[in-house]
Amino acid sequence: MVLKAGEKMGTAHAARLRRMLVSAVAALALFLPVVLVPVAFASAGPPGPRTPIRHVVVITMENHSFDNIFGNYPLGGTSPFSNLTSQLSVPVNLIGAGLTGSPAPVPPGTYSTPNPVEGYSAYHLDWNNGRMNGFAANSGKQSMTYFTASQMAMEWILAEQYAIGDMYFSSALTATMPNRLFGIAGYSPVLNDYGPPPYIPFSQSIFSELNSYGISWSYYVANPSLGTIVLDYFYGVHRYSADIRSWSSFFSELQNGTLPAVSYFMPIGLGISGYSQHPSDSMLAGELWLLYAVQKIMSSPEWNSTAIFINYDEGGGYYDNVPPPSVGGQQLGFRVPLILISPYAKENYISATPMNHASLLSFIDYNWGMPALNAFVSLSYIPVDMFTFGIPGVQARQPLNLSLSGITLPSSIGFPLSSVGSAPISYLFPARPQIPLGSLNYSRTGSSSVDLAQMHAGLYISGNYAYTPYYETVEFVGAFMLVLSSLAVVVMYRRHNGRH
Repeated sequence: MVLKAGEKMGTAHAARLRRMLVSAVAALALFLPVVLVPVAFASAGPPGPRTPIRHVVVITMENHSFDNIFGNYPLGGTSPFSNLTSQLSVPVNLIGAGLTGSPAPVPPGTYSTPNPVEGYSAYHLDWNNGRMNGFAANSGKQSMTYFTASQMAMEWILAEQYAIGDMYFSSALTATMPNRLFGIAGYSPVLNDYGPPPYIPFSQSIFSELNSYGISWSYYVANPSLGTIVLDYFYGVHRYSADIRSWSSFFSELQNGTLPAVSYFMPIGLGISGYSQHPSDSMLAGELWLLYAVQKIMSSPEWNSTAIFINYDEGGGYYDNVPPPSVGGQQLGFRVPLILISPYAKENYISATPMNHASLLSFIDYNWGMPALNAFVSLSYIPVDMFTFGIPGVQARQPLNLSLSGITLPSSIGFPLSSVGSAPISYLFPARPQIPLGSLNYSRTGSSSVDLAQMHAGLYISGNYAYTPYYETVEFVGAFMLVLSSLAVVVMYRRHNGRH
């Protein structure tokens, strides 16, 4: 509204202007960290990484507990190097849990199980205040199963050749969506798989913090035009559509050396299925997709400066024998796998550092010298013990080169993934160590207790809050329905009177 010279503003106009100003200020408040923080750091330019890692790639698979995938690791396997099995590091898993009768292995040649019962209520009953004895009764008998080398040889090789965490937990004792939001924002406004609304303001995401410090990022799904699912929860993310890209863009950027500093490469999204290992999808199909992506990274110019974190969003209702702890008053969810693949990952290393999805945000903040994204991130331990940083004389890990006899990797990722059949893959595991295990000059197990709070790194977001536009609130929808009902009554009344 523009006033001409000498024109007076009426009461109605003044009220309208006040409403416009309030709306503008409210909208601006959502993005204050994005608007204000770069001003303070613009002259300094983006900070360089404090480690040799210049690229972080996060790949989050779906719905499997640690014991469901690594419960029998490293037993089994039929490769020519099977005599190495007794020398490999053993995580906290079902082998030492003293369980009899159940859980039971998935039979060889079977690559999936029915989907256990999922969700906030089921998982809390499974957990049973840390007794870990409610799975069969609440998530179903299929929850009491675990895979072996017959199905998991490829992921087990990644664990053997690089590093895993056996005390890595989902961030919330609930289903997929809250945990994926914790992996991007360090908190969730939803307790289960519903919404949005409520939304997380984009200014509270790791992507906003990276923008503020001039650090590049992208979020990759099969086809962004079909939807990402997860990013729908971030209010204002549409402004950054150029950073939401396709799988094909990821592979092209890898080869031409333009991969951003932080990449979220996701096997989920609208219009795509069968890659994420979500029950009852094939574990083997998911492994092939995963191995294809990992080997593409390893064969690219970016490999020598990259850390790949492979995790699972939540346990999916599958049994795990370790009670989850709390961090800063937040009850963590069940243990899930974490695999670190990098030239700087310790070989055959098992980290006992208690971690969760926010630990990967902590590493990103730590690596680029940024404040902790929020208080929960500041208290989440950083996986520094999984790397060889600062250890003299350590050789860099080499790219993994698997020769798959009888199983052909797809030449490109399409829709759908080419058939993988049911050929046993246990002959792949174990693989020959890159460096003889006895020659490694570090322990192959360990832990750390380093977090950003101890480092006095500060906070990017001092307090998280959810946002729901008024037009999506229950009150507005109720009022709108009331108006529609009233109009319908008026129309019916007038028609009735008109006929008489």
